[in-house]
Amino acid sequence: MSTTTTYIVPKELIDSAIESLSVQNRTMIRLLLLQYQDPVLEDIEYMAADQPDSRFMAGGQPAIKPSIGEAVMEITARIGQYRLLFRQKRERPSLQIDCIKKHMAITDLAISAAEGLLNDRFHVDPVTLKDRKKAGISALPKPEIRRLNKAWDQDEISEKDYQTTRLLIEYQTLIRRQERNRRRLATAQNEFLHSGMSPLQDHEIAHIWGIPLGSLSGRKVKALNNFLISLQNKIEADNTLPDVKEARPDLWRETLQALTKQPVERSVVSFIAGIERTEEMLLEKLTTLAEGTIPEELESGFWQLISRIHDTEHCGPWSNHARAVFALQRLSAILSDIDPTIEDLEDDLLKIITPQAKGEALPAPEDQGKEIELGEEALGVLNAFIGEIDDKRSR
Repeated sequence: MSTTTTYIVPKELIDSAIESLSVQNRTMIRLLLLQYQDPVLEDIEYMAADQPDSRFMAGGQPAIKPSIGEAVMEITARIGQYRLLFRQKRERPSLQIDCIKKHMAITDLAISAAEGLLNDRFHVDPVTLKDRKKAGISALPKPEIRRLNKAWDQDEISEKDYQTTRLLIEYQTLIRRQERNRRRLATAQNEFLHSGMSPLQDHEIAHIWGIPLGSLSGRKVKALNNFLISLQNKIEADNTLPDVKEARPDLWRETLQALTKQPVERSVVSFIAGIERTEEMLLEKLTTLAEGTIPEELESGFWQLISRIHDTEHCGPWSNHARAVFALQRLSAILSDIDPTIEDLEDDLLKIITPQAKGEALPAPEDQGKEIELGEEALGVLNAFIGEIDDKRSR
């Protein structure tokens, strides 16, 4: 029984194999690998000259075309659109992985800080801590916090017991956050791998090239065959292919896997309303997510907003990933600026678990009896609603 051999193709051999092809085959391979390869001017001019002239569809094509300048510009624009789309399609899960790993590192440190306080300051026995950690995934914090606050208000619990129980609840919250991050990381890694292994489809290449879809499949098969033969010859000449008699590597798949090892290019994107109405509101919410102060019931929904594909009816598919890329780039920058020590995290936890002082008066409301004066325009609108005539407007 044959098995597929794992073999990493050197990128230098991939580039050399592409360069050795004819212009038609080279152009096709570079379009298939548009995430990683940029068509050069010679390739673009060849595509422009190869486009059929719609004025001669019923007969033979002219031997010499008068001008291909406009076609070159159109092809270049379409290449730019698809290149940005596919590279942002790969950049989005890459940014998710980067943000999640940074957030997990901060959360791990916060969990260590909570465990240190529970063991050293509040002397929680290891069995209780282990049970709380095990039950943390399914724990419901809000009802327990309400019962704890009620017991505190009615003098049924001491301050130390309140803090201990409240810290155990916060500890479980951190455990749940870390578990969500692990699931998100696995999902983002799978999406990143899939996006990097997806070449352009036939209809996308035909749109860029400006040729009928039906004439593409034969060219594609020929280009792939010539590329793989060239790559095979170069690998054998370089003596880098393992000596395996039972199975040979899938060179096309291994080519894609080798190219996915390249660093992900960061695109330049600007704010697009949709996640939040303004950039300031978005940055404020991203900061609460990075610092872990966003309410737990809102955190999952907000993560979905900043990580998913956003369909846009005005720009077509070209800006589908831009909103998420912008938000994730900003979140990555915010997380990079956060460098807490375990002492800082312990202080933050102590502030959270400190009970409200008993008998503490609520702030007095501002003058509620003060009448609000309306301007002339507001009075006119109000009078119109109740059916009275504004004398000043009727003059």
